Amino acid sequence: MSIKHLSIVAIGALLISASALALAKKPPNIVFMLVDNFGYGDLGSYGGGVIRGVPTPKLDQLAAQGMRLTNFNVEPECTPSRSALLTGRLPIRSGTSAVELMGGLQGITPWEYTLAELLADKGYISAAFGKWHLGDVKGRHPTDQGFDQWYGFLHSSNAPLRELQPGYDAKLIGLDGIYEGKKGQTSQRIGEYDMAMRRQVDREVTNRAIGFINKHADTDQPFFLYLPYSLPHSPPLPHPDFDRKGYSDYQNALAEIDYNAGQVIDAVDKAGIAGDTIVVFASDNGPETMAGIGIQYGGQSDSGPFRGEFPSGWEGAIRVPAIIRWPGHTQPGRVSNEIVAILDFYSSFAAVAGGSDKVPTDRPIDSIDQSDFLFGTQEKSNREHLMIFHGKDLLAVKWRNYKVHFQVRMPSRGAVVQAGQGVVTATHERLAVPYVFDLENDPKELWNINAANNWLSPVLAPILREYAVSSQKFPNLKPGAAGPASKKK
Repeated sequence: MSIKHLSIVAIGALLISASALALAKKPPNIVFMLVDNFGYGDLGSYGGGVIRGVPTPKLDQLAAQGMRLTNFNVEPECTPSRSALLTGRLPIRSGTSAVELMGGLQGITPWEYTLAELLADKGYISAAFGKWHLGDVKGRHPTDQGFDQWYGFLHSSNAPLRELQPGYDAKLIGLDGIYEGKKGQTSQRIGEYDMAMRRQVDREVTNRAIGFINKHADTDQPFFLYLPYSLPHSPPLPHPDFDRKGYSDYQNALAEIDYNAGQVIDAVDKAGIAGDTIVVFASDNGPETMAGIGIQYGGQSDSGPFRGEFPSGWEGAIRVPAIIRWPGHTQPGRVSNEIVAILDFYSSFAAVAGGSDKVPTDRPIDSIDQSDFLFGTQEKSNREHLMIFHGKDLLAVKWRNYKVHFQVRMPSRGAVVQAGQGVVTATHERLAVPYVFDLENDPKELWNINAANNWLSPVLAPILREYAVSSQKFPNLKPGAAGPASKKK
C-alpha cells in the first residue's frame, strides 16, 4: 500500500461523523431527564446553586463531565415542549402549541411518529416515568405512543391543589390519578395524585428509573429512558426527606432535584454503561412566579440573566439549562452558546441510533440533526434561527444573536410586577412595530433597537415565507385532531 493511499485513508478516518462512529457498535442508551418550570439561573453551573442557598453538586458534576448549552431553547409551555421533543415538529403543526385548559381532547395524535416509536423501530426498549401531559384518553397514553412501559400522571402538578380549595366538590371532578401501563395493555389507575403523593412522586420516578437501568444495563438491546419529573412545578413540595426547616419549599425542591438526578446518573455509572449512554438534563420551560392559593411557597425558579417567565416569548421563558454527557463523544467541560432547540433531539437521537432514514418525510420536521455538534468535534450548531409560537400566535423569531418580537407578554392591569417580570396572568399584546433586541449585548431584552436595524426584515422574510409555504402544503393540525391520515409512517 502506497504512502499516498495511506494518507487518503487517514484523511477519510478524520472525516467520519459522530453518528457513524456511534454506529460502529451497539447504539447508545438514552436517558433524558426533563424537569418542569425550571429556570436558567437555578443550577450552580448556570450561576445559581449556592447563590440560591442550595448547592447542586451532582448536576454541576454532570456539567463538568459533559457539555453545557447556554443557548438552549424550548417552547413557552409544558405540553408544547414535550411535543417538540417527541415529534421533532413545531407544536403549532401538531395542535399542541398550548396547554388545553377547557377539558377538550388534548395531546399528540396517534398519527404522529414519536421519538419512542422511531427508536423502537431501531430495536430500542423504552420507558416513560413521570409527567406525560400529551394526552389523557385511551390511545394517547405513553404506551400508545411507542413506550414499552410507563408510570406517572397525565396532567399537571397543580391538580392536587384542588382538594385544598374552598368550594371544591369531589363529586363534580375527582383528583387526578397515578397510572402505570405496558404496551398493548390499557393503563391502570393505581393511586391518587393528591397532596401527599405530590411529595412522593419524584422519588418513585427515580426508583423506577434506577430499576429500569439495572434491569437493562447488561442486555444487547439499547434503551430509551424518558424521565419527565414533576418538580419544581407548583406546588414545589419536596419529599419529606428534603423538607428542611429554615429553607423555602423551592430551595428544598431544588435540593431534591439535584439528588434525584444524581441517583439516576450514579445508576448509569455503577452499572458500567456510562460510555454507552447519553445522559441529558434539561427543563421544559422557564419559571412561574405565581404562588398557589392556600399555601405560601416562598421564592420560585429563577431565570438568571434573562427577562420573563412562561408562557411567553421572552428569553426567561424559553432559554433554560441543558447538559449532555456521553463519555468519549462529548468533550468534558465544554460550554457552547450556539443556538440549539429541544426540537433537535429528535433528529440527533435518530442519527446516533442509525435511524435517520426513519425520520418522516410526509410532514414538516423542524428538528435539525445536531449529532456532530453535540457528540463530535463540530464547533458550530446547524441551527441559525428558531420560531416561537404559543397557541396560534407567532411570538418571536430568534436569528443568530438577534430576537424579533411580534407579540409580547405584558402584565395585566392591576397585576403585581416583581423584578421586572409580569405575573403569569398577563396577556399577549400584538405589537404595531416589532421589538428588536441584540441578545448578546442585551440579554434582558430591555433596549429596542428596531429603528437602527430595519435590515433584519428582509433577512427574516424567507424564514417566515418558508413556514407559510410548508403549512399551506401540510396544514397544521387543530388541537385534538386525529391527524391527516390514519396510519403512521
